[in-house]
Amino acid sequence: MAPRFLLMLLLSGALSTSLVVQASSDDDDDFELPQVSERDEDDIEDELEDELEDRLEERLEAAEEREEELEDRIEEMLEAREDLEDELEDELEERLEKNLERLERISDERIERETERYHQLWEIEARVEDLEAFSVADEYIALLSEEELEAALAKGTQIKTTERLEGLGGYLVTFPDEVELEQTERNHIYTLDSATVSIGGDSVIALASMAGLTVPESTSAVIGMMDSSIDETHPCLGSVTLEQQAFYPAGAQPDTQHGTAIASVIGGACGVLSEVRLANAAVFGRGPEGLVVASAKSLIEGLNWLVEKQASVINLSLSGPRNRVLEQAVRQVAARNILLVASSGNEGAAAFPRYPAASPEVIAVTAVDHSMQVYPRAVRGPHIEFAAPGVGVQVAGPHHGKMTMDGTSVAAAFATSLLVIAISSGDSVDSLAKQAKDLGEPGRDNTYGYGLLTVDKKKASPAE
Repeated sequence: MAPRFLLMLLLSGALSTSLVVQASSDDDDDFELPQVSERDEDDIEDELEDELEDRLEERLEAAEEREEELEDRIEEMLEAREDLEDELEDELEERLEKNLERLERISDERIERETERYHQLWEIEARVEDLEAFSVADEYIALLSEEELEAALAKGTQIKTTERLEGLGGYLVTFPDEVELEQTERNHIYTLDSATVSIGGDSVIALASMAGLTVPESTSAVIGMMDSSIDETHPCLGSVTLEQQAFYPAGAQPDTQHGTAIASVIGGACGVLSEVRLANAAVFGRGPEGLVVASAKSLIEGLNWLVEKQASVINLSLSGPRNRVLEQAVRQVAARNILLVASSGNEGAAAFPRYPAASPEVIAVTAVDHSMQVYPRAVRGPHIEFAAPGVGVQVAGPHHGKMTMDGTSVAAAFATSLLVIAISSGDSVDSLAKQAKDLGEPGRDNTYGYGLLTVDKKKASPAE
């Protein structure tokens, strides 16, 4: 209908134009209208109609083609949009799943940490409620000068034992009961920072490369230890010159596991130092109850003996409560330019600072694994100075074999050896603090201290 209607409009216009031309010709005598027969007019009309129909058909066909092309393009765009929506939906679902998994993992880890923290707090609370478990019953100690001892005797103070300390100077006095002397303190009990035994592990030399060492070192310095007894026949200690003396009570028995393991980290065929002179004050013994413990009195006696043996560095892989008399002895040792290195303790991040590591004169060491991550059970605090390898370390084990240990006691032994090498090369503790590999938060922090203890490779000399 539309083409025929348009054709009629065009024909009507053409006829109107023809009439106008004819009318105007009546006024113009000079113009003569050509004579067109009725048949000619029909032919022209048919031709115009056919031409218009052809043109309209062409345009309609072109329009249909464009419409089809447009529909195809719209369909392709819609399909592409659907594909994009599907991809975005899949990506969002994948991200959501990953985030949910990560949040679930973080939540589980946080719950585990908090549970561990509460367990530690309960354990500490139980210990605080029973302070008698930390000290020898009915026994107090004091470090007195000769004048102070004479004054106490003159007052009629009841004294249990008196021991002259040649290395530290003065007298170590024990009392059967609390006395009116400001210098007295309970004879507290200390434990070895016994680490957990794990599977696998790396050799001491392999882990020492973390601190800048690639080969064993040797030293002529005397290194002191206060630990349990050492098995001198263990193959790991073949090249160690060892002297040890027992300071545990007469009723206790020697126990060699911890002391032998710590000695093997410091020196010998399995240790950082290939040749070393060790002086071990065996202050820990196995009591009748089966516990391997030492008293503050025994620790002070051991320190006095190590001063007499001219130890340059003393390793203390042990911990316990604060004791003012032991701190007094520690200050006297430090005043003789002897370095004291102690493990921070394995009671966990929520634990109170452990001693002697928390004493200002002592270098407190925490443990890290081969990825520089802190040992989870290591005690934290502002007293921590350095970190050292202490997770997955192969040490001397029972029956002349080897075992793998974790803990700050192993890290302290590492640090002791490294400090001997560094001090022998002319470094100071302050310079070592500056060159330590920063871990955790920038600068010194409560977890890693100054960072991983390292030595200068150029200064360190390989063993011959």
